[in-house]
Amino acid sequence: MKVSKLSTAILVALTANQAYATTELKQVVVTANKTSQTLEQITSNVHIITSEEIEAKHYKSITEALNEVSGISFTRNGGLGTSTSVFLRGSSTNRVLVLIDGVRTNDPTSTAGSDFSHIAMANIERIEIIKGAQSGVWGSDAAAGVINIITKDNKITEVTTEIGSYGTQKLSLSTGKKINDVTFSFSAQRLETDGFSSQAPAGTDIDLYEDDPYKSTNVIAKIKYDITPNSSIALSHNYTDTDASYDGWNAPDSTQRSTSLTNLTNLTLKRNNTNIALQQSLFEVEQLDSSSKDLVEGKVQSVQITHQINSLLLGAEHLVNTADIDKSGTQNSESTNANSIFGTNTHSAGNFTFNEALRWDSYSNFDAEVTGKIGVKYAINPHHSIALNYGTAYNAPTLIEMINPWGTGNQNLEAEKSKEFSIDYSASNFRVSLFDKRITNLIDWVDLGGWNFQPQNIDGTSKIRGYEAEYTFSFNQLDLSANYTRLVLAEQADGTALARRPETQVGLNLNWYATSNLDFNLSGQYIGERSEGGDTQFYSVWNTSINYQINNNTSTYFKVANLTDVYYQVVDGYATAERSFYAGLKVNF
Repeated sequence: MKVSKLSTAILVALTANQAYATTELKQVVVTANKTSQTLEQITSNVHIITSEEIEAKHYKSITEALNEVSGISFTRNGGLGTSTSVFLRGSSTNRVLVLIDGVRTNDPTSTAGSDFSHIAMANIERIEIIKGAQSGVWGSDAAAGVINIITKDNKITEVTTEIGSYGTQKLSLSTGKKINDVTFSFSAQRLETDGFSSQAPAGTDIDLYEDDPYKSTNVIAKIKYDITPNSSIALSHNYTDTDASYDGWNAPDSTQRSTSLTNLTNLTLKRNNTNIALQQSLFEVEQLDSSSKDLVEGKVQSVQITHQINSLLLGAEHLVNTADIDKSGTQNSESTNANSIFGTNTHSAGNFTFNEALRWDSYSNFDAEVTGKIGVKYAINPHHSIALNYGTAYNAPTLIEMINPWGTGNQNLEAEKSKEFSIDYSASNFRVSLFDKRITNLIDWVDLGGWNFQPQNIDGTSKIRGYEAEYTFSFNQLDLSANYTRLVLAEQADGTALARRPETQVGLNLNWYATSNLDFNLSGQYIGERSEGGDTQFYSVWNTSINYQINNNTSTYFKVANLTDVYYQVVDGYATAERSFYAGLKVNF
């Protein structure tokens, strides 16, 4: 039986909760508890998307990659570069902490948290997804989980070019080198596409309307100096510049444009078991076609120190969020800061593995929060395990919610609070997970009349409950994986359904390794109906990729997205791509 890199990667993802792992599994390290651990040491539900999967399937966006993971769905208001939301186990984007190389990307001036629409797919080493309440480890924004996108530390020079439908052109370069004790790494990507109409009434041909183009540039630079074998200093910077077009509400032929700048900087000093990290995230979004200036700027700054004593990690953090908003001739500024103390621990006793975390956060604009999590995993035998996890979490109101430049602000917002319990059973190639989440003080936008919406805390307890199942199988040159997600309950305290969450989601992935140089991938998804005031119907979408290794240094690929040319919408009134074709060439030096 042929065992490929992609086959191993899928096996890793689907057996992430096993107590005893194979040699390959023990090589995989994640950051579920803010420290490097093997999968067998982690009780939480973990999924890893590897670089091998990304390169084999040639995802067009980060949401396409995440959407193949059980428990994750997304919505997007059109094509590349348009407003995007991700739902993790029924919780929306602003309840999910998103990191790039450990730096926060949750924007305090955005109602959606992190902006998934502009995250580049080039140069990603792996994507670590930690499901469930993680505030005990990471604080606010991690009430539903953490997505950590880790970029490559390049050791070779690689150039990739791609062309495709909708006038798509992409060029990426990565390179790196180590000279004595200094390691350099650099990557850049330029993406341009003519796109298609962001809006189109359901059932109409998207070709009847004007195109909405998108351009983006992403540059990542890293440098690390190993002072001694046990100490180092590292600096990284991630820069993204975008220019996007979209349509005004119910106006598919309108022209609306926006530009954005994102700068993520991380300076880390490591000395033995002590780490000091200084991080800064800068966000700027400007609407270009408003009648007056429309500019929002967000800033997140933090300093964090951690010290590890065996499996115990202790830490403290100071974090400052700032928002500067200039809309319709009105300027608003707001800031908040938080001081935090936290600790995580992992230990084993016989066939049991335990994870514990406790965190205290003191905010300048509302009461202090104490959150934690505890997990226990029991290894039934070397191939079967069962894990139970319980966590408390909170989600702090964002600065944009308190200011609300579109209507009436609310300085009296309180933090959402939640409790989540989950149970996971893992076998050699099968995993099933059940989760139950209860939320109080849920923040939602309430219509005060005349389309004047205000964010308010909703009385009562909102509930999210569901289960996931995953399976993988390998036979000769074939690899098969499948997953199923069911949201049994996702509603506010008054019984109103939480919008845009599909009740049912099914994924299927097939890889055929025809020869040592040629492989085929076929992946499909069924997405059930979504309720959002205007419903979207269920649909199935299939994608296929062909990869061919020309020689040791050169490979090529061909991808067909939406293979059956199905017509569907993920948000009522917003268009999706028809059948489209892409071809690329990668050269290593």
